[in-house]
Amino acid sequence: MIGFMMLIGPSLLFVLTIPVSARLSLGLRRSYLVFGGIIVFIGSGVSIYFASYTGDQGGIAAYFFQSGVIAVYLLLLAVVLGIDFAARVKDKQSMKRNE
Repeated sequence: MIGFMMLIGPSLLFVLTIPVSARLSLGLRRSYLVFGGIIVFIGSGVSIYFASYTGDQGGIAAYFFQSGVIAVYLLLLAVVLGIDFAARVKDKQSMKRNE
C-alpha cells in the first residue's frame, strides 16, 4: 500500500497543481510543467519498470529510485515557489519606487 502511494503520490500532486500553476509567470509555468512532468511521469515509469522486470532487487531499486523522484520533485517545487516569491517581491519594490 505504501509503495503504491509513493508511486501515485507525485503524479497526483503534479496533476492537482496544474490549475494552481496558472498564477506563475508564463516562463516559470512552462518550465514547471515540462520539468515536473518529466520528473514525475518518466521517473515513476522507470520505477514501475524496475519493480516489474528485475525481480526482488528491482523492487528495492524501485523504492529508492521513487524516493529520489519524490525528493527531486519537492526540490523543484521549492525552487519554483522561491523564484516566484522573489519575482513578486521585486515587482512590488519596483512599483513602490515608481510612485
